[in-house]
Amino acid sequence: MSDKYLSNQIQQVLKLVELMAGNEINGAEPSKLARALNISPAGVTRLLKNLEHANWAERLPENDTRWRLHKKPVQLSNTVEQNFRDNLRRLQTEAANYNVLG
Repeated sequence: MSDKYLSNQIQQVLKLVELMAGNEINGAEPSKLARALNISPAGVTRLLKNLEHANWAERLPENDTRWRLHKKPVQLSNTVEQNFRDNLRRLQTEAANYNVLG
């Protein structure tokens, strides 16, 4: 695959989302995120503020220096899972309808 169309900033945002996953209770420190991404603290703040604007990240209510993923990406994931389950049930019903004669 060619790197011609890749955006470094978009790749950083995606990696940031992955790094934040699992920190929903205690949150993630921006300085640690910046180190993990190998970018400046200002750079990670810019990314976090953009995620916050899109409802993909939020500050912890009890500690506004830490960040976590917002509910939106979890809801998206749950929607995909539910759609797969619904379609699997429909396929199973169809398969049962076409069972061999016996």
